[in-house]
Amino acid sequence: MMSQYVFPSSRGLFRIVRHGHRWRSLVEAREWARHDSAQAALDALRVAWPQARLPQTLGEWRYIAGQADLPHARLARATSTFRPSSVDPSQARVRRSRRIQGRPSRGVTDHG
Repeated sequence: MMSQYVFPSSRGLFRIVRHGHRWRSLVEAREWARHDSAQAALDALRVAWPQARLPQTLGEWRYIAGQADLPHARLARATSTFRPSSVDPSQARVRRSRRIQGRPSRGVTDHG
């Protein structure tokens, strides 16, 4: 997820999203323009959408921080769910049943 500022308005959802070293201004899912700073993006949105009554400062917008800077997005997703195993690799792997303990099977398979 990218770092972004978000402001809901009666005219739609306004976002200012960090995209590399630049900032994108978006209205709903449509890109409005690209800017060198977040403040420049805010100023451009305020000029283009005066009826939305957007706040003057970014401090009044909701800030959503991006994920930690990892080399690749897939690596970020993969490491966020990784749980290190405390099992010694020289030991045999133990298989565990997925059945709830104490529930008899009564000859019924897991497929129904």
